[in-house]
Amino acid sequence: MNKLNNIKRSLFALIMCLSLTLCGCGSNEQTEDAGASSAETQQSEDVSDEEVTIDYGDAESFEAALNEGKNLENKVVRFVAGEFHPDSKLGYNVWAGEHLNFVSSRNPDIQEGDTVTVRTTTVENVGGSWVINYEKVDNAVVGEDTITFSKPKETTAATTEKPKTTTKQKETEKEETKTETSAPDEPAAEKTENTYEHNEYYDIVETSSFQNSIGYTIVIHKVLAKKDVSVSATLLAYGSDGNVIGKSSDDIVLTAGQNNFFRYSFDGDISSASIQANAQAKKDSFMTGERNAVEMVQYNQTGDDLYITFKQNVDELDYFAKFKLLFYKGDKIVDTEDGYFNIYAQNLNGNGATDVAKIWAYGTDYDRIEYIFEP
Repeated sequence: MNKLNNIKRSLFALIMCLSLTLCGCGSNEQTEDAGASSAETQQSEDVSDEEVTIDYGDAESFEAALNEGKNLENKVVRFVAGEFHPDSKLGYNVWAGEHLNFVSSRNPDIQEGDTVTVRTTTVENVGGSWVINYEKVDNAVVGEDTITFSKPKETTAATTEKPKTTTKQKETEKEETKTETSAPDEPAAEKTENTYEHNEYYDIVETSSFQNSIGYTIVIHKVLAKKDVSVSATLLAYGSDGNVIGKSSDDIVLTAGQNNFFRYSFDGDISSASIQANAQAKKDSFMTGERNAVEMVQYNQTGDDLYITFKQNVDELDYFAKFKLLFYKGDKIVDTEDGYFNIYAQNLNGNGATDVAKIWAYGTDYDRIEYIFEP
């Protein structure tokens, strides 16, 4: 009997040892699994919290780089949202800078005045305006290489004395500058005049220059058209040492007997430069529609908003048709504005249709407006 009891006790002890061993192994496995899971979670959090350096800290520096011909796809940009147009034909369109359209297919949950940081996916120039598709970015920070309007990125280019334009000088400046010009590229035998200012396609009838609110010098060359034709023009600004210190271009569509204008933009105050001007006539593109398709009926300003009533005079309006405005104070051009009818006046949908465009005119001191239709 005692022998039997001893056997039972031995078996019970063996079972207890095995149970404790198995429990210990299970506990170790759970501890290791929990540790691995915790490490993976921490790694995931570290990736999501990784900071992204902003390439361009404001809309002005970003637009200036685009105008210089730089490829800015996949760049991180911070900007202050201007007007928001959720029903534009481009999609959800957020304006920024002078000619920037940040476009998305879904509502980006952006309001006017918000500071937004995005990564660009595609960038296209459509009729002189930039159309940018993007995705919003979190955890973005300003770094040493971030470019802003007030802190341009360093380059190896010479930055000598800034240029003087060949347009209207400041009242305190009386010196005239030397200007080299060339006319639209056509056989000279077909022209009575062959200069940038006067040729068989247009005559420059008025010039003006002024600095806008963000420090750019805007140069306006108003022309009277002699033919129906498209023209591309470029101004190059040279410093006293012969180095190029500025370049700006514009494309316009002329309608015979009517006015239009070249608009050039230069970074900073250009007050002492030699300017080389060049223009080339070219055939209207397939996107150029019927001329004189929309007229301005009236305009009025309420508060900071300018309201312009337009009337359509053709059955179908070309998608890229646009209006251009010259703002005058007395006999001097003080500002300009332009925009596409399909964005500002979506209800122009047939002959006789009317619609009102709303334009922000804060800070513009003017007493009359000249309207120009560009097909």
